[in-house]
Amino acid sequence: MDNTRHYTVVVIGTGFGGSMTALTLAREFDARNKKELDPSKKKSILMLERGTWWTTPVGTVQDKEVKTAQFLRDKNQPVQYWPAVEHFKGFLDIFLRCVKRKKNEDGLYDVTTFGRAGFLGLFGARNDGVTIVRASGVGGGSLVYSNITIQPPDFIFEDHAWPVTWDKNERNGWFERARDAIGFSVLYAHEVREPSGVPDPNKLKINTGLSNISTRSARLDPHWDTRVDPSSGKQVKYIHLTNAVNPPVRDTLDQQLANTPSNRLWIDRARVFQTAMSGLTNDFGTVDSAINDLPPENTGKPVEPKNYCERQGRCNVGCLPGARHTLNKQLMSAILGTPQGAEGTFKDLLSLEPLAEVDVIKALEGGGYSVRYYERDPNDPSRKTLRTVTADKVIVAAGCVGTNEIMLRSKERGGLPNLSDRTGFNFSTNGDYLGFVEGTSERVSLTRGPVTTSFAHFNSPGSTKDGSPADPAKFHTIEDNGIPRALASTAGFGVPLIRSLSKGRGTRLFIIWSLILWLVTRPIRFVRAIRDNYRERDEFFKSEDEFSNNIMAIAAMGRDGAKGRFTLGGGLCETPLRLSRTDGVKFHEDPIYDEIRATLKTFAEKLTGATDRDFINPFLTKVAEAFEANSIGLTHPLGGCPMGKDASSGVVDEYGRVFDKARTGQAAFYDGLYIADASIIPTALGVNPSLTISALALRVAKKVIEETA
Repeated sequence: MDNTRHYTVVVIGTGFGGSMTALTLAREFDARNKKELDPSKKKSILMLERGTWWTTPVGTVQDKEVKTAQFLRDKNQPVQYWPAVEHFKGFLDIFLRCVKRKKNEDGLYDVTTFGRAGFLGLFGARNDGVTIVRASGVGGGSLVYSNITIQPPDFIFEDHAWPVTWDKNERNGWFERARDAIGFSVLYAHEVREPSGVPDPNKLKINTGLSNISTRSARLDPHWDTRVDPSSGKQVKYIHLTNAVNPPVRDTLDQQLANTPSNRLWIDRARVFQTAMSGLTNDFGTVDSAINDLPPENTGKPVEPKNYCERQGRCNVGCLPGARHTLNKQLMSAILGTPQGAEGTFKDLLSLEPLAEVDVIKALEGGGYSVRYYERDPNDPSRKTLRTVTADKVIVAAGCVGTNEIMLRSKERGGLPNLSDRTGFNFSTNGDYLGFVEGTSERVSLTRGPVTTSFAHFNSPGSTKDGSPADPAKFHTIEDNGIPRALASTAGFGVPLIRSLSKGRGTRLFIIWSLILWLVTRPIRFVRAIRDNYRERDEFFKSEDEFSNNIMAIAAMGRDGAKGRFTLGGGLCETPLRLSRTDGVKFHEDPIYDEIRATLKTFAEKLTGATDRDFINPFLTKVAEAFEANSIGLTHPLGGCPMGKDASSGVVDEYGRVFDKARTGQAAFYDGLYIADASIIPTALGVNPSLTISALALRVAKKVIEETA
């Protein structure tokens, strides 16, 4: 491989930021290249991705013969299958093969705990208080996210920390474009707003659009009610309850179904969640999901021959039916083509290198940048070779953690010496909070449906039940969370396992510990089951579905203070990045968590009918606190390279252009260097960030186009 390869643009990362920008630029550059007669002046784009390709090992509507994996291999692309087993073997497969670690560098899940391991892993250990689960693969976070597209309330963007000059109409326009980019495809989203003359724009659709999945199977009519969201102007769909205006403290299931028999068609978890939330807030409903689904039979809408949701509850561990709108689908179609024979839309313009982990970016004296990265051997990803490419422009979209590490490292090593002194600041946990409550009065059926069906906002406009004004500082969101059957199989010892992750326990030790817990419980239960099962069906013979029938799991988000700071580690036994709060407060002590816990306490009472029940967060327990191992477990990290008006207040401007603190005025930037991912978001959002990241990235891409001759 020639280490002096040069590209017009190098995009680091293939998640929402990377895919939105790369595909937008490819569309524009393709049109320019067709008019350019000089081959040396044609544009080119390279995407660098540290992970591999992932796909399903079972037949789907669009790939009955399971050709996708072999198609990728034929294109010299490394590929792995989603974990497919739905019981304890699937749990082992996830943690043995799919968790990224040394000697398994092509794993999908990167569980990052920040701190210091201490001598022999015991003495002097310190946990910085945050554990982040992120993805490593072509498609980035879209591979493991919950498919939720929520636009934050207007007051989020009215915060003084946001330097964006868009008004509400422009903002809603970008969010609408982002919905189409995720729901259909990036190319379709641009074509319907900026037509380029494509004869049939519908042929650009990779997916069938956003869906609202609440019924037990596809094609059923949910008979929901609707209202308009005041921020987005979009329709919100929610469960129809005849007593929704003044609901009792807790309806029984029989009462619910007697009043609204059409709700019998609902997924249990969605029905129970929304019915309970209707008594706590006016702002709740069914989430807009980036998942293909079939339209209800009575709508008259045509059924498209696309993969669709089969309600398997596997969104976070790999969709076997291939219904989720993971970005690898769009990238494969654009770069490589499809197993059905279509060529890559931009095969001569856009290229992608998987298993390419970026080390540093260096500004070159004559202009442009060099990007140094490690190319991993697909047959042995623990082996790596140092490579370098150059580019006129670089877009960094490696995700919050990845981008902060690259930028801080590039600054320290002199590649980008004039980065803002604010680099690493404004890190936010986004108020992420996980919780489980057992003993629900009604059957929840935790493993059925998409992983998330519903949301509820608190302290948003119009959310309060008594009509009192909302407090934007206390805004938070609660969502239901399903659990894959492979993880439900750990019922009885799953919570201790999750807690062990929060302590930064290594993957091998984690697996050994899980096997010990599993084996300890099995022999006694097995003997008892064989002996007594003829009298009464023993618990040993229950399915994974039954283990979790009466457990409600939630994910919460809220407006934390965004006062975290990334710094480089690298000292003895330190992780590569360290985290701390600039105000000295521990991450889990942010006031937003008191608001979330208060809401969950009331919610738990509605679900269980008991005042002594509450949601348990396995990352935050008295045991963990005793060992100083309390840690916020999160999947939505934000900030670290925040927007600002200049280098004294931020790392980038509102268009993702990276400030050069040695320059002033209109040219106060590193020419051609941009950031387009979650790291530029300056505050917590209090909702799932994928739609906001996409909207901002599309806006960044437009600026890159304007500044590319």
